[in-house]
Amino acid sequence: MHRKLIKLGQEVSERAMAIPPIAIGVKAINRMMAREVMLFAGGASFFGLLALIPAVLVGASVYGLMFSASDALNQLSALRIAEIMPPTAYQFIQRMVSDLAGTPTLSLTVQSLVAIAILLFAAGRGAKAIIAGLNQIARKGDIRNIVHFNLIAMGAVLAAGFLLIGANLLILTVPNLLRPFLSALGFAQADISPIINEWTVAGGTMILALGLLYRYVMQRAGETSWRASFTGAAIATLIWLAISKGFTLYVSTIVNPTTYGPLGALIVFLLWIYWASYAVFFGGALAVEIDRQAGRDIGDSSKA
Repeated sequence: MHRKLIKLGQEVSERAMAIPPIAIGVKAINRMMAREVMLFAGGASFFGLLALIPAVLVGASVYGLMFSASDALNQLSALRIAEIMPPTAYQFIQRMVSDLAGTPTLSLTVQSLVAIAILLFAAGRGAKAIIAGLNQIARKGDIRNIVHFNLIAMGAVLAAGFLLIGANLLILTVPNLLRPFLSALGFAQADISPIINEWTVAGGTMILALGLLYRYVMQRAGETSWRASFTGAAIATLIWLAISKGFTLYVSTIVNPTTYGPLGALIVFLLWIYWASYAVFFGGALAVEIDRQAGRDIGDSSKA
């Protein structure tokens, strides 16, 4: 009986592996695990957490120079990031903004300069952890010298910042821009929030960012095909959105806020980035395996 069950399991496994999408997914997981991406995910999550506080400090300093504490909180609410982030992490940012918005101007200016330096250092390190992990997934080795690598990492940080700003502007402005056109077409009362909201905009921005990351950064520019890059990016984004929603539900309905005390928000944020990094690495591994399936095996020094 035991042997029959083992044989049945093998047959089911062989039939499943004969289905291309399943085979590619399994190979992508094997490739990702063989490269020990947990180390790179840990580095990305640590430096992401390290960058969080100076990032909030810089943002709060800017608001504090121009707005009152209540206005700063209203501006933060307008960014519509509460739905994407775990609740405790968002509440942590709210408290920091509220505390910093009333700080004297001179103190804010000095704090901002220090925070910007820490932010660039931490964000750059986090970006390098992601890029190094993707390089390892694709090639099992470094492909750039140290100067080129650092320039790529800082470019990725700046690009991510512009994409984040652009995504928030899109959420805030597109509905107002579309309303006159909808009125002219007789759809004045149409609700476009199911189409333009924080989830769809975050998803679209993430797909664009990851697609470009896989295409131009994971390997040398152009070695990963457009099809593989954006397929991997789309799957990684879906996983990331599911992780974000899962963390939101878990923290809001299951976790007792007193369990971890004041550190709870930081722990949740750390875990959120950690698992999001896994989604990014899986998308990269998937892109590599899609190209290998299509016969594009450029530069891959391993057959994992």
